[in-house]
Amino acid sequence: MIVMEDVVVDITTNFKTPLYVFEDKMMISEQLYQPFAWGDVFLREVNRNINQTILHIWPMQDTVILGMLDRRLPYCDKGIKHIRTHGYRAVVRNVGGLAVVADEGILNFSFVIPKLKYDKFSIQDGYLFMTTFIQELLKPYKASVEYRLIEHSYCPGDFDLSINGKKFAGIAQRRFKEGVSISVYLSVCGNQQKRGELIRDFYVSGLQDEETTFKFPEVHPEVMANLSDLLDVSLTVNDLKMAMIDLLVSKNVDLKTFQITDTLRKEYHSFYEKMIERNKKV
Repeated sequence: MIVMEDVVVDITTNFKTPLYVFEDKMMISEQLYQPFAWGDVFLREVNRNINQTILHIWPMQDTVILGMLDRRLPYCDKGIKHIRTHGYRAVVRNVGGLAVVADEGILNFSFVIPKLKYDKFSIQDGYLFMTTFIQELLKPYKASVEYRLIEHSYCPGDFDLSINGKKFAGIAQRRFKEGVSISVYLSVCGNQQKRGELIRDFYVSGLQDEETTFKFPEVHPEVMANLSDLLDVSLTVNDLKMAMIDLLVSKNVDLKTFQITDTLRKEYHSFYEKMIERNKKV
């Protein structure tokens, strides 16, 4: 178990160049694939222009984001049917291995970083960077945040973020050439118990008690919680977004708005079509 106060990472060293902010808008008609297509664009953009880092904020509504490993479920179609009968959509993402829930109470965002800016930026460095950013973000609440594997959570990993043993966030990472995308989901508010039950039952439906080579998580909803409950404060996704910007300003980060060019939009549509192909079976 590692307490985040024991980890020394200066997040400002990763923002020596301007930080360009892009927030996806909730357009229900295409929102299912939109954040992932832009994520592919941004990974390539930081390879083309190493003098920028991108903050990509991507809200979603009532969606279960599946990992590539979830497609190995012997009865994946039954699991997805269960998701849909509960009013959620399903999408297979291009980062991370297992299912998570995204809705209006979840804050999703990614830092897309040009790796060439640093002598070394290992996979662990990427996780520690996001971990430390969340530490700084929650410092005003005087919470002791740990990173460690939270067993029986959904999408478990060594960098699960927790308070008092309850997971509230998970981190994923994706690399393309010299670009690194570090993503996090934060359970801020809403019904986290319901989210946990949805993913638990997705795996029950998808496995049908069949033995598999890969061990899928046995989800216990009670090991996860919202930040608003853990911190005992009324907290919304918008509150945390504003706190993120305030934190970056306090660190003297040069914030700019990311401008979408016609060339980038054309590239986006190409990756959007690839997301459709990836999800045809879903």
